[in-house]
Amino acid sequence: MDILRKFDSLPTSFDMSVVTLGNFDGVHLGHRELFRHVVKTARQLSCPSVIFTFDPHPLKILAPDRAPLLLNTPEEKQRLIAASHIDYLIESPFTADFAKMSPEKFVEDVLIKKLHIKALVVGYDYAFGEGRRGDTEFLKKCGRVNGFSVEVLQPVGEDGLPYSSTRVRTMVAAGDVAGVVRLLGRQYNLEGVVVPGDQRGRELGFPTANLETTKELLPASGVYAVKVRHGSQEYGGVVNLGQRPTFGGKTSTIEVYLLDFTGQLYNEKLRIYFVERLRGEKKFLQVEDLIIAIEADVVRARQILSSVQVVQYQEYLSLKQD
Repeated sequence: MDILRKFDSLPTSFDMSVVTLGNFDGVHLGHRELFRHVVKTARQLSCPSVIFTFDPHPLKILAPDRAPLLLNTPEEKQRLIAASHIDYLIESPFTADFAKMSPEKFVEDVLIKKLHIKALVVGYDYAFGEGRRGDTEFLKKCGRVNGFSVEVLQPVGEDGLPYSSTRVRTMVAAGDVAGVVRLLGRQYNLEGVVVPGDQRGRELGFPTANLETTKELLPASGVYAVKVRHGSQEYGGVVNLGQRPTFGGKTSTIEVYLLDFTGQLYNEKLRIYFVERLRGEKKFLQVEDLIIAIEADVVRARQILSSVQVVQYQEYLSLKQD
């Protein structure tokens, strides 16, 4: 997959495309179904498949106070989209000036003149532009006038509810990392770099790796059973998210205890896959009570993780033409 920020990076032979538009934060199962339709249509038309998105998220420019905490870092989103066999990911810089562009001008200048669109695939609730005037009916009308097809994908979901980034954010923020697998098709995860801590875990008999991450949305404070990737190795683990109230902590930390691991991890990258929340954050009156709780957390985590595998992001779309 080629990742572009400027249209002049498109190859000179780029004379037709199948496009979808959106933010695609989380790359949940609804997004994956949309991508499947984009790729299938592109193969039928023998032309490139294109995802057009923005960086940063438009609300971070237009209404920062309402901008959501993002589920993916830019690198994660790129990796997940690439796994869906998309040919081009265009990450257009979103600015205040771009926001003033009318839906008509966007269709004319971007979709037609730059991307030479042949087919457009969008979700049922997609809309853009001032007052969200560029909705699906507007796009269908543009398609009829300008000679490109518009496929509107109907809601995809489970339990009568569509998959959505908002639902995923709500579940993650509540700590429901087990339930969110049904929407993402994989465990919620984060990557971080191990940095020096205060050695508190080592003093308690459970040496932890302290992580710094650029991930915006973390699960609710508490203790979680996790899988941990370090290079090509995978470990079970227990992670604590929160302020460590037993010790009067004031700032949130990410501390992970790797089961059956010995060695140093400073400056190393770890990826944590959240499997199940064990308990909420709690202030213990005695350090001894905290140690007993951690021991119980480790026992329960081992039981849970013994039958759990990391869910790989595997695109179900055949590489062959349908």
